[in-house]
Amino acid sequence: MAHYNARPQDNLNAEWEQFLATDVDRNGQISGVEMQTVLAAGGLNFSLQTVMQLINLHSRREDGTLEFAEFKAVQQFLSNIQASFQHFDASRTGRLSKSEVLRALHHAGFGHVDEGAVKSACQAFDPDRSNSLSLDQYIAMTMFLLGAKKSVRGI
Repeated sequence: MAHYNARPQDNLNAEWEQFLATDVDRNGQISGVEMQTVLAAGGLNFSLQTVMQLINLHSRREDGTLEFAEFKAVQQFLSNIQASFQHFDASRTGRLSKSEVLRALHHAGFGHVDEGAVKSACQAFDPDRSNSLSLDQYIAMTMFLLGAKKSVRGI
């Protein structure tokens, strides 16, 4: 558990302040509900299940929380995905078409992703059936794929 009197380096001050602001119950760890709240405030509306998946992908423990370093890793992960999303959103609609999703996944290191698999994944994460993914839908799909990749490697 993090101790609040153990302040990180000064160059991490803004990140530390964000961590403190997110840690509403002041226990030194970010819970799923706390993370969901901060993500929603930033325009990313995820179910608690998706938030927990995000936490579990980045936490070294299996208690469903993030410590400061893990919180920073989640912030970097989301920043990278958002930058990738914006880069591959050629039409600037705020949504990725299936072909844009395929290119983004190749760029993100998913190797040779089958177009049929991408089509299926897009359908699963596209509840409004718009044949495209919004940023939060794309992030949820990417986390699902990362979790699957992690599971396969762990077997």
